[in-house]
Amino acid sequence: MIGYDITDEEADREKYPLLTNNYLIWRFMIDKNHQNKGYGRAAMKLALDFIRTWPCGEAEYCRLSYEPENETARKLYRSFGFEEAEEMPEGWDEIPAVLKL
Repeated sequence: MIGYDITDEEADREKYPLLTNNYLIWRFMIDKNHQNKGYGRAAMKLALDFIRTWPCGEAEYCRLSYEPENETARKLYRSFGFEEAEEMPEGWDEIPAVLKL
């Protein structure tokens, strides 16, 4: 599930500039029975390839987040160049990560 420019409030745009005019991977899930088969890597590559076609407009970043204990997700996202973001939107209990497109 991919979003673009998800901030509606002007205050959010100022507070969280990386959510403005950028892409966000809201959900990225592989069924438990199909994990560790390379599907996640292949699907993430396809998702990022799609995002880089700028379907909703050009962007500088792609953001996502993951559960702190999900080391598998952390390793996968880092392998694509995502880095943990320093800013965390209020109410988020997941670790945000950002990829410079």
